[in-house]
Amino acid sequence: MFSPLDIFKTDSDGGVLWRGAAEDFVSAKRCIEKLALSAPGEYLILNQRTGQRMRVALPDNAALSSPNGGTQYIEMSLTSLII
Repeated sequence: MFSPLDIFKTDSDGGVLWRGAAEDFVSAKRCIEKLALSAPGEYLILNQRTGQRMRVALPDNAALSSPNGGTQYIEMSLTSLII
C-alpha cells in the first residue's frame, strides 16, 4: 500500500534523514512520537501527493513519563512550511 506521507528527522545543519512513511497524519504523528523518545528534535512530514511540508518541532523536554510509569506523552507544535 502506498503511504503518501514521508517522515524525516532534521539535523542542526539543515540536512534531513528519512525515518519512515505513514498513510495519514494521525499515523505520522504516532510515528514521530515514538521516534522522538530516542531522538528528540525537529521532524518534517512531506505529503507526496500535494507537496505540502509540515515541520514538527518537539521541545527538548517533550518526552515526559506519566506518573504511573506507563505511557509517555509528547507535545508537538506543527508549522506549515511554504517552499
